[in-house]
Amino acid sequence: MIIPDEQVDTEDVKSWKGVHLLHFQGSSCSQKVRILLRERGIEFISHEIDLAADKHVSPWFLGVNPRGVVPVLVHDGVVHVESNDILEYLDSNIVSAAPSFFPVDEAERGIVKQSLELENSLHMDLRTLTMGFIMPRRLAQKSEKTLQRWEDEGASNPKRALEVEWWRDYALEGIPAERARASFKAHRDAFAILEDRLVSSEWLIGDRLTVLDIAWFITTTRLRNAGYPLADHPRLHVWHKRLAHRPAFRKETRDAFPVRSIVMLYQLFRRVQGTTLRDVMASG
Repeated sequence: MIIPDEQVDTEDVKSWKGVHLLHFQGSSCSQKVRILLRERGIEFISHEIDLAADKHVSPWFLGVNPRGVVPVLVHDGVVHVESNDILEYLDSNIVSAAPSFFPVDEAERGIVKQSLELENSLHMDLRTLTMGFIMPRRLAQKSEKTLQRWEDEGASNPKRALEVEWWRDYALEGIPAERARASFKAHRDAFAILEDRLVSSEWLIGDRLTVLDIAWFITTTRLRNAGYPLADHPRLHVWHKRLAHRPAFRKETRDAFPVRSIVMLYQLFRRVQGTTLRDVMASG
């Protein structure tokens, strides 16, 4: 998806040449795009937007992407948003020695489109389990001042309003158990579909690595980190371990040391409290 030029208020990005990526290390959607860039050997200029420091609600960033979310691709001054759209754009429009990560066969392209739509539809469920079981709410929640800035600045956008509403609910009540169970089930159903796809191939479609493997690797990694029992899907579990050894996948999903330490301590705390993802599922 392209942000129309008239909605881009941060004028300097319109003069940028080449491939620029505005992203955040821990953002799952940013990770997808970075892996594709690495796997295809595409040179890009990195602009990290520190979500923890609320840089995504700064006037500068909202002037680039009124939605206030990462990643954002700027190619020769044109602003692209929505991670799956960015993946397809990079694959189709940037010259690379690597083969396409999208199938040529029309039937397979239809499967890819459908599967990416499913993956995208689980975005809020992925956030629910991330914020419920990976990061402490005190560190992850956004202040009302930040949310008000997000609401007031930049062009009006319905998706941004939904984002603000989600974060306000999270600050107020965290992640209720019933919401966590619903998000867990949504992913379990999706993983069952992926498990079936791996019956006859080591890849999610075709006979080589594709965009589906990239997109779903991010989801399975995040859920595993939240305590999801990925071993309940044996073929998916093996597939995930194999991809985790690829340098681009390992590099782009590895958290910085302070974040890893916080996550490990928080996981230990939840185990002691008996409130891990497994515990919540068992209590339902």
